[in-house]
Amino acid sequence: MSGRPDRTPAPLAASARRCWAVVAWLVAFAACSCGGPQRPPERWTVFYGVEAPPELLQGHDIVVLDPGFRGDLAAVRSKGAKVLAYLSLGELNRQRETFGSAERAGVLVRENPNWPGAFVVDLRHPAWTAIAVQEMALPLRARGFDGLFLDTLDSALALEREAPGTYPGMRPAAVALVTELRTHWPEAVLMVNGALELTGDLRDVTGAFAIESTFTTWDFQSKQARMLQPEERSATLKRLQAARMANTALRLYTLDYWDVEDREGVRSIYAAQRRAGFVPYVATIALDRVVPEPAPAAAADAPQGASPP
Repeated sequence: MSGRPDRTPAPLAASARRCWAVVAWLVAFAACSCGGPQRPPERWTVFYGVEAPPELLQGHDIVVLDPGFRGDLAAVRSKGAKVLAYLSLGELNRQRETFGSAERAGVLVRENPNWPGAFVVDLRHPAWTAIAVQEMALPLRARGFDGLFLDTLDSALALEREAPGTYPGMRPAAVALVTELRTHWPEAVLMVNGALELTGDLRDVTGAFAIESTFTTWDFQSKQARMLQPEERSATLKRLQAARMANTALRLYTLDYWDVEDREGVRSIYAAQRRAGFVPYVATIALDRVVPEPAPAAAADAPQGASPP
C-alpha cells in the first residue's frame, strides 16, 4: 500500500534449522501442487516511491508502481517489462484524489487500524464501481500503464466473514468489480494481491495472483519482520493448495518482508521461493525503495527465463 510509514525490520533470526524447515515446507508445496510446473515471469518488483532511476527498475518482467510515480514509463518498459499501476479496490487512502467523492457517495465503511488514513470500502455500492473504473483505472490506462495490481480486496471480503448479516454479497461484488475492469480494459495485465479464495471465480478474468508473507511476515504489534510459525505456514499451505485446485493455471507471485541489508537471509528466501515454483520479491514493508535480488550463491539457483501473463 502507498503511504506506509518507515519501519525497521528485525535482523534475521540466525537459526539455519528453522530456515531450512521453511525451505522443506515450500518444496513440499511445490511437489503437491495440483497445477504442475508454472511459467510465471522470472522477476518482478513493487515500488511505491515517486521517483527512481529507470535502470534500477529495468531487468524485471513485471514492475508494480504507485499511480503517483513521476518517472518515464516508457523508459521502465524499454527492456520488455510490463508496468502495472497499484490500485486499491477494497480500501481507499485519504491521500487519493478520489477520496472526497467516495466519502460523499457513502462507500467508506471503517478505517483500517493497521494503516491509519485507509478506509475499507463497500464493494457492493454502484458508486464505488464507477469511481474505481472511471476515475481510477481508466486514467491509468491513458497514462500508458500495461495493467493493474489490484490490492486490498481481502479487507472488503473480511467484512462479510465478520458480519455476514450486515455485509452480505461482498465476494460476488469483488468478482463483478474485477470483471468490470477487464471489460473496460481487455488487454490489461491484471494481478490480484491476496484474495486467494477468488482464484476460481476469476479464472476467466485473470490467473495472476500475488500473495504476501508466505515465508516471513510483518508483525504490526512489534513493528518487526519475523519468520512464520509452523501453524501459520500450514494455514498458508492449505490456502495455496485450495487456490491451485480452483485454478490449475494459477500463477503465484510472492512478496516477503525482511531486513534487506541481510543479504544472506534475503538470498535464502529467494532460493526457497523459487524452489517452490513462485516468483519472489523481498523488500521492506514500506516498499519505498527498489531492492535488487542478491546474486545467487550457486549456479543451481540461477533464474530461468519466462514470459509475463
